[in-house]
Amino acid sequence: MQKVKKTEIAYIKGVGPKRAEAFAKLGLKYSTDLISVYPRMHLVNTTIGSLRNYHDQNVIIRGRIIDKRMPFKPNHPTRIKISDDTGYIESLMWGNTFYREKQFKIGDEYIFWGKVVYNAYERNVKFDMRDHKKLEAGDDEMMKYPLIPVYILSEELRKTWIKPLTLTKIIFNALKISSEGINEVLNEPVRIANDLLDHRQAVLRMHYPRSIEDIELTRQTLAFEELFYLQLVMALKRRSIETAKKGIHFEKVGGNFEKLFNEHLGFELTGAQKRVIKEIVSDMRSGKPMNRLLQGDVGSGKTIVAVFCFLVAAENGYQSAFMCPTEILAEQHFKTLKNYFDKLGLNAVLLTGGQKKKQREEVLESIRCGRAQVIVGTHALIQSSVEFRSLGFAVIDEQHKFGVMQRAKLLAKGSNPDVLVMTATPIPRTLSLTVYGDLDVSVIDELPKNRKNIKTALRGETDRLKVYKFIRDEINSGRQAYIVYPIIEESEKLDLKSAVKHFDILKNDVFPDLNLGLVHGKMKWQDIDSTIEAFKDKALQMLVSTTVIEVGIDIPNATIMLIEEAQRFGLSQLHQLRGRVGRGAEQSYCILMAESSGEISAERLKIMTETNDGFRISETDLKLRGPGEFFGIRQSGDLKFTAADLVKDMPLVEKARESAFKVVSEDPHLRSYENSTIREHFLTNYRESMELIKIA
Repeated sequence: MQKVKKTEIAYIKGVGPKRAEAFAKLGLKYSTDLISVYPRMHLVNTTIGSLRNYHDQNVIIRGRIIDKRMPFKPNHPTRIKISDDTGYIESLMWGNTFYREKQFKIGDEYIFWGKVVYNAYERNVKFDMRDHKKLEAGDDEMMKYPLIPVYILSEELRKTWIKPLTLTKIIFNALKISSEGINEVLNEPVRIANDLLDHRQAVLRMHYPRSIEDIELTRQTLAFEELFYLQLVMALKRRSIETAKKGIHFEKVGGNFEKLFNEHLGFELTGAQKRVIKEIVSDMRSGKPMNRLLQGDVGSGKTIVAVFCFLVAAENGYQSAFMCPTEILAEQHFKTLKNYFDKLGLNAVLLTGGQKKKQREEVLESIRCGRAQVIVGTHALIQSSVEFRSLGFAVIDEQHKFGVMQRAKLLAKGSNPDVLVMTATPIPRTLSLTVYGDLDVSVIDELPKNRKNIKTALRGETDRLKVYKFIRDEINSGRQAYIVYPIIEESEKLDLKSAVKHFDILKNDVFPDLNLGLVHGKMKWQDIDSTIEAFKDKALQMLVSTTVIEVGIDIPNATIMLIEEAQRFGLSQLHQLRGRVGRGAEQSYCILMAESSGEISAERLKIMTETNDGFRISETDLKLRGPGEFFGIRQSGDLKFTAADLVKDMPLVEKARESAFKVVSEDPHLRSYENSTIREHFLTNYRESMELIKIA
């Protein structure tokens, strides 16, 4: 196996120590790192005589300066005339006249990047220059290719006075140094089965393709490789769970399970809820550790599914943990569970960071001795002082708000407990297979029968008085309303409406005759909870809030959700907030107040008015914002792709998954790849994952 030649970036021609420091801040230290930086775009390399064929397009040309005319007046352009063997063209250069006077000497040759434009005033074609680079040794070799790559130029590199075409030459030099040693990263059967190029050919053609069509073909090969190795980790992780660990056999299902279903439920489960409960209970009875993702749109009834699972665990003598991201949500879930468990003679407790010492010690003791059968809590559950007697089942709610280590710490408190992670953020299939590919997936895709679709409208500042009148009319009819703001308090840096300031305006000037409450994240959770309880008991007619009410609040009489500065929220977050209404039999409304802020913002908000389908909304959110921002927090550390595009690569994700799982099924320890580049690549780039799942 030929080793790839690695040269420190500082020693590549055109770099040097200062630029090497800038590259290092981007995680690029060697020539091999640079060749894995793929182009942002490719420009046609053409002649001056052919420029008329590329009207209004960006191209690359090579030419000699044959004339230069400096401006007679300030703020006028310098005119330079560029020539090659096929003709000449004029380019107008704006900017510092003193700098232009020293630049572009007659007879010097350059590489130019610019846009071909038609000058209507002079009735001829001009060259609108974007960048230039003086021709030097080695450029002839680079300029023999029909398409020239241009790369993203970060702020760190701009500070070193590097320009786009200079970066292009630096990466070309890196390719010359390291390209001969580029090894294969997929074995031949996988490549042939998926009609892929070999890795070296794909890398070289990604930088210097033979045609425009060639770009997508090479990208698909490199994208498949990225997705394949991610899926290989998923396949190995799933296999290690299935084969290396002995799970809990929850044999008994009956008693309280049947009693809740027949006597205490108070409503009819949907077909989707029944199906999902059956899937989860089947896993629990299998004796293998369960790792399952439960997706369900807002209001679809995920919590009651968890309740039935807790009953199965309790009936078999095991404790259950229910970990929530916030104290408010933990409190809400605890009240729901306690309502059912009190009727069944079971003991549920609440553990949060805000509890008083004596109360906390009592809860910890009940967990330690096993008296507490279901423990609802926040990240307080993973603290060292928490000792479970027999943790057998764990539910992690809104799981994307917890880190990997937090989840691992909870599971370590039991002996291979069954795990159910839940989310009310519908996840597009591409994300589901890439981020949660090691989990089995259950979906509640049906809302309770008495629910009506929420009517959603987009309104501007000129409609505000009409909106307030509509809210007042609804409240006069006995309903209640939420008004949500993007921030808690005014900020000099952010031109956004705040909950605190506008609560006073609403209370004193707009609705002085109504009872209003305020909740936000800086309040103690006990105060938030008491305010929400007052709202639930109808002592308050309006609740002014930040996104602290995004999940877990279930008040059927609240039928209006007004979201201020709606353009500042992600689609999935807007959908979650909207889900706080529409939880009863009455018609509910969501009003998005937003100022015009561009075409993308308008498209985002429009989809909210067109559908209540969370999966359609999540697909749009992924398309417009990308995977890094999908959950409202940066996930790019988990999804650092250079070639793959999760918005358009669904077929590739599925093909890569199928191939990776087939490899692991046939050779779970990759022994047949002992001396191959595929194992070498995996060990080099995915060693952390290998150690995590303990595959040799």
